[in-house]
Amino acid sequence: MAISSIGTTTFLADTVILIRIEIQNNITDPVSSTRPSSEKFVVTAYPQRGVTYPIITVVDKGLTDYRKGGMASTVSYHTLGIEIRVWARNVKERDELAQAIYNRFRTRQVTFSGTEKMHDYKVTGMTNVDEPGTAVKSKIFTVQFLEILGE
Repeated sequence: MAISSIGTTTFLADTVILIRIEIQNNITDPVSSTRPSSEKFVVTAYPQRGVTYPIITVVDKGLTDYRKGGMASTVSYHTLGIEIRVWARNVKERDELAQAIYNRFRTRQVTFSGTEKMHDYKVTGMTNVDEPGTAVKSKIFTVQFLEILGE
């Protein structure tokens, strides 16, 4: 899915879906054989009901920068933050999944810069979260893209 071909009115949702599809298609679900068919490994919202771990959430963190392409231009530049959060059953699983995602995105920078018009990919943080009172471990992985919208 190319961001430039979808349109400027849906670029936030399109970017989240693009990231979700990239992870879904290229990161192996360690419990795919036992995961209920009604549940997904990669989702675009925080879970509101019980889930089978591990899961990965992809959430839009909003725009941090906006610039016009010129005085009479319809082009605009947007820096968009995306939060990828790995929720796992233990620290080893959490770290392995986060590393796989990091490696996938690190090696896809050139393609993201081409087809999808998402430039200046960068990791802006990776934070371990210890959920109190639960065995669930998570890692928040934040990335940014500069998206050029318009023609």
